[in-house]
Amino acid sequence: MARVVIVHGAFNELWGPNELKARWLPAVRDGLWHHDVQIEADDVAVCFYGDLFRHHPGSDEDRRLEQSRAGVADMLSEMGGDGIAALSQAAGDATFDRTVDLATAMLTEADLRDRLRARIEDEITDDTRVLVAHSLGTVLSYTALAARDDWPVHTFVTLGSPLAHPLMFNSLEPAPVDGQGVWPGAVQRWVNVRALNDKACETCVADKFGPRVEEFVIDNGHRAHSPEPYLNSRPTGAAIAAAFRAST
Repeated sequence: MARVVIVHGAFNELWGPNELKARWLPAVRDGLWHHDVQIEADDVAVCFYGDLFRHHPGSDEDRRLEQSRAGVADMLSEMGGDGIAALSQAAGDATFDRTVDLATAMLTEADLRDRLRARIEDEITDDTRVLVAHSLGTVLSYTALAARDDWPVHTFVTLGSPLAHPLMFNSLEPAPVDGQGVWPGAVQRWVNVRALNDKACETCVADKFGPRVEEFVIDNGHRAHSPEPYLNSRPTGAAIAAAFRAST
């Protein structure tokens, strides 16, 4: 079973778990290449939830979303460069309309967060040592880890994470205590990697969750928020390699 589980970020509703794994497995291998570590394809799994945000034209669910969409669009417009709107800008080719769709679903579907968390739970096994999450996936993964202190996950790797942004931080489950984020479950190591000019992660995660979080700043060039240059970076590869060594 997979030793590494990757949780994707927003705007992947038109992909699927096999497509994402085909794109990301080489990047994970390149990150580990820096540290002379090799992995098999079965060592990596992708937790996919994008289909939960895909439209189903004509359905009751889609009609409910459309009715709520205008109000959410107004809310995001008022935010300007803050909050979820900043995530849309950082995502490169993601449009404002797609951000509105995502936010509308998150705000109007009562059981959506439970279904999202269930997708992560389905991928975690006794063999899982590293949970790697990108962008919005870091928020979902954090919540799942905090709720399950019986998981064998040794290392939590967050990439381009908005966890420290006030909009996300103040609505976390579990809620912060006295301005300090709760440590995510039984995780022994948390590595946060953020890129220069990545608007989604301008705030340092360690500032909100304490000095146990190891912060690394990298340069992803013109692909500031893209998952692949995050995955193939030296710090990401080092964190995964160290977790493998610790488990043996």
